[in-house]
Amino acid sequence: MNPETLRDHVLAGDDDLRDAIELLLQRANQRQLWLLFIDGRGCLGEPLMPMADYPEDPHEEVAVDDLGEVSHGGLIAHRIGMLRELTGNASVVLVWEQVVGETLDDDTRSWAREMQRQMSLLGIPLRAQYLLHAQGVRPLRPDDGL
Repeated sequence: MNPETLRDHVLAGDDDLRDAIELLLQRANQRQLWLLFIDGRGCLGEPLMPMADYPEDPHEEVAVDDLGEVSHGGLIAHRIGMLRELTGNASVVLVWEQVVGETLDDDTRSWAREMQRQMSLLGIPLRAQYLLHAQGVRPLRPDDGL
């Protein structure tokens, strides 16, 4: 797998997806969320989006015109679902960039748990969540507290 052929490479398993994320993002350098899409072929879809300024608390309520009162996590999950539909992608991958190490910090754990819950409630296909840290990339698993 190389950057030139990545868009045509079927990401069949967790290792393929991890390798693609590592090739694209390499190492963590700030707190942010990366939003990736998987298309109907199982390949990396468009767009690849970073979100550096997501709120601290996924449970904090916010009022928005189209949804009313909703948590930050619910709002972001809803917007991700809309973007997935608009782009025609099949599923979503979330990559949590964390510079403090490969052990999931409480902030990232809270967000990952809430996004998993919200996407399930909204019927948004969440293929996987990964942690991008200073040494590389690893999948988030139930033993991470999700």
